Amino acid sequence: MTRTPSNVDISRIDLNLLRLCTTLLETRNVTLAAERLGVTQPTLSYGLAKLRKRFNDRLFLRGPQGMLPTPLGEQLAREFAQALGQIDRAVESAEHFEPSDTRRRFRVAMSDIGGLYFVPPLLMQLQQEAPFAELEVKQVTLDQVVDGLASGAIDAAVGNLPIAAGHTRSALLFRERYVCLVGTKHHPRRGPMTLKRFLASRHVLVASPFSGHQLVEEALRAHGVSRRIAVTIPHFTVLPGLVAQSDLLVTLPSRVARVFESFGGLASVELPVELPDFEVKVHWHTRHENSPPVRWFRDQIVKALAPL
Repeated sequence: MTRTPSNVDISRIDLNLLRLCTTLLETRNVTLAAERLGVTQPTLSYGLAKLRKRFNDRLFLRGPQGMLPTPLGEQLAREFAQALGQIDRAVESAEHFEPSDTRRRFRVAMSDIGGLYFVPPLLMQLQQEAPFAELEVKQVTLDQVVDGLASGAIDAAVGNLPIAAGHTRSALLFRERYVCLVGTKHHPRRGPMTLKRFLASRHVLVASPFSGHQLVEEALRAHGVSRRIAVTIPHFTVLPGLVAQSDLLVTLPSRVARVFESFGGLASVELPVELPDFEVKVHWHTRHENSPPVRWFRDQIVKALAPL
């Protein structure tokens, strides 16, 4: 059972040490954390040593997956993130925000498939309006999105995300539909994809924890369609080479299929069953509703992505 940090006198702790703790939890890497905080690695290590002494706990331990938090380290970092988020919001609300001058890092959560399609136009939009701003794309699992938005670890989340309504709000970017992507080497165009051919083919299943596209499996089952899954992968971006060089099929959003087609050796065809369209949205938390930088960033996302 972890000890609660509620009795800790925060006034006696340097706020930079709190940011060190939260940044280590986000990056799990000393080098990346030091770069993000703008300090040297020895300075970061010295700060971590002070925190360890203050709380009589190792807080973060080096392991094969990076700097892993102890139970107390994770609890502290998450509570510090909430406290720092409140401080940042207070400062932001009191300051005038000027996009052309800001050097703020804006953080947006999306899947790898979202990064492939959304980052280029979004980056172009930001370069035009805020040339000194920084964009950080984060992959956050679906069950972590709301907490990330609430704490300020991310400013917005974009995609087909089944987020429960409540403390989050969203704006529709566009409606999308699913198609079937095939390799032209093994599946030359011979009319529409029949249900018989679809069922007889081998399929790729993308089981990404960062998007809601796994819901397509439920939609197919609702039509009584059970695919023959040959391989399950965690990311969409490996699909072009995998599908082009094999007889595999994959069901994915039509806009991304068009991007993959441009790589060569691929073609998208209509599915033999009618699946419902889905909505791609930008999500934010009500805590940051009136934050000028976050509100501006949200508007830029809509401007850049809604016309796609």
